Amino acid sequence: MNLKLDRKKEILKVSDVFLEHNHKLHLPETLHLMVSQRKISDLQAFGIETADDAGIGPKAAHELACRQVGGPLNLSYTLRDHKNYLRSKRQREMAYGQAGSMLKYFQDQIAENPSFQYALQMDCEEQIANIFWADAKMVMDYAYFGDVVSFDTTFGTNKESKPFGVFVGFNHFRETVVFGAALMYDETFESFKWLFETFLKAHNGQQPKTFYTDQDVAMGKAVAEVFSEAWHGLCTFHIMQNAIKHLHEEKDEDNNEKKRKEKNTRKRKEKNEEEKREDNEDTSILSDFSACMFEYDDPIEFEQKFQIMRKKVSSQTWLDSIYKLKEKWAACYMKNVFTLGMRSTQLSESLNNDLKMHFKSDFDIIRFFKHFERVVQGKRNNELDSEFNSRKKLPKICMKRPPPMLSQASKLYTPPIFEAFQGEYERSLAACTNAFDGNNEYLIAHCIYEEEYKVIGDPLKQTVTCSCQQFDRIGILCGHALKVLDLMNIKSVPPQYVLKRWTREARSGTVQDNQGRNIIENPKMDAMLRFRFMSHKFLNLAHRAANFPECTMLVYSTLDTLGKQIEDKINAYTGTFEDPTTVPTNATSPNELLINARLKKKDVQTKSSKRQRNWLDKKPKSGKKRKSKATSQGKKTMVRYEEQFHSSVLFMFV
Repeated sequence: MNLKLDRKKEILKVSDVFLEHNHKLHLPETLHLMVSQRKISDLQAFGIETADDAGIGPKAAHELACRQVGGPLNLSYTLRDHKNYLRSKRQREMAYGQAGSMLKYFQDQIAENPSFQYALQMDCEEQIANIFWADAKMVMDYAYFGDVVSFDTTFGTNKESKPFGVFVGFNHFRETVVFGAALMYDETFESFKWLFETFLKAHNGQQPKTFYTDQDVAMGKAVAEVFSEAWHGLCTFHIMQNAIKHLHEEKDEDNNEKKRKEKNTRKRKEKNEEEKREDNEDTSILSDFSACMFEYDDPIEFEQKFQIMRKKVSSQTWLDSIYKLKEKWAACYMKNVFTLGMRSTQLSESLNNDLKMHFKSDFDIIRFFKHFERVVQGKRNNELDSEFNSRKKLPKICMKRPPPMLSQASKLYTPPIFEAFQGEYERSLAACTNAFDGNNEYLIAHCIYEEEYKVIGDPLKQTVTCSCQQFDRIGILCGHALKVLDLMNIKSVPPQYVLKRWTREARSGTVQDNQGRNIIENPKMDAMLRFRFMSHKFLNLAHRAANFPECTMLVYSTLDTLGKQIEDKINAYTGTFEDPTTVPTNATSPNELLINARLKKKDVQTKSSKRQRNWLDKKPKSGKKRKSKATSQGKKTMVRYEEQFHSSVLFMFV
């Protein structure tokens, strides 16, 4: 059909019409590729978004959707439509820019659960510099398990290298639990102080007993000022890495001076022997330092061994600096520090490794938040698996006739904690005892080990105190204390030695947020369970009816009638009552706060091995004749082949 425009009348006129088909028709196998046949329904859009939130790539998600409907012919959209939908969805999510979209995300989270916490620190130009957030589950987890906290900022999330900090700890299964997260502009004292104060405010001012960080000076200063009631520990892993670096460098500097005075005609055999000797000396120094960190229980012995180690290194700058902080990393000074066995920030770094598996440097901030939710949910799923297994399986008791204390502990503690307790009980059975006259004082030692520990018991108060102080550090009675309890004819664990955070009932009791409201972990849990049961019913019904046309038509007609009835019920309900799970918010409507919000940018210089061009290099060389395109292309090809040839030759020689 041809059309002509009549400009005077401003109308279109049909000039030619051919009613017969004058083009090739599409094949039945390609009908689903026609634009008129391609449409993404609301249900399909929900499936696409769910797959993307779960980290499933577009190609794999589209193939799964095809298989669910019996092939691509039955699917009403293509892989390109799938990708276009995700792209437009991300554009809608970022409609207010990085900062505005982030604020909208936080407001949406508060709309779902009012106990969600977030805070922003602004600079002098009203730009967002530092960001902290914690959902309702994190607030509850900290109330139950916030006695020992690890904080680390070694993970950079994006191309701007913004430090990402996470607060983590142990749950009652000794698994990782997250207490909060932060995106920071810089790592200064002011930023850390604001972050730690905000963290405490979000968690009702509850201070941890122990707080682990790395050796960052600004962070340590902020910890001392904000967490005044907590013991500040340094990560032993970072200290050991610094020891490997600094002790080796200092030793190399001393050896270089000696090597300059030696003759260059030394034999090959002598060089090899010296290198082996140097390696052995390095290993010896590091093993001595490791022993000072973990093995010595007596401060006097620690001081003696440390001074001996110092004499092996002539340059002692790093050793002197780390020695001043010995109370924060040496085991002999941490005997009464409540650490739960934690000595490093490995929990944070383990979480960082999981984040690296899901994050990319080009993620926008909304995708970053959603993928962080996935990683945190993975940790929470691990706890649910452990909880399920602990209820399904009986605890494994090694003895055929378990004593009352082991039977009691198996019902109180979670499986991993009971396993540790059972190990201490077995040690108590093999312990040797020397009693003092007149008092319930004993010297307890394992038959194999020579070291003895002094234990004082009180049968009336049912108390026991051991010089190893394991209960003060970990919250589990040691074998020495259990031995004395047995000698005092106490056959069950006294209640004061049952730490609730290690028991199966660790999560019992209600928790309130900083507004005084009882925290509900998931306000929509009942609706989710109802959706689950209905989905199973509808899916089974559709699977049975799809093979019979008459049954399919019956389902269609019934669903149409049922749909109208449900809409009437919902309209009547919403007209009379408000949805209890909905919190009034203006997050969905554009406003000046979202539009005007700005995220402070960080200038990052990318490292490059190329030499920087000066003004002379950038000056156009007009004196040279312009070469033909074919000639330049040919030379480029030759250069490429020469480079490949040289690289292959280099590889052969290497």
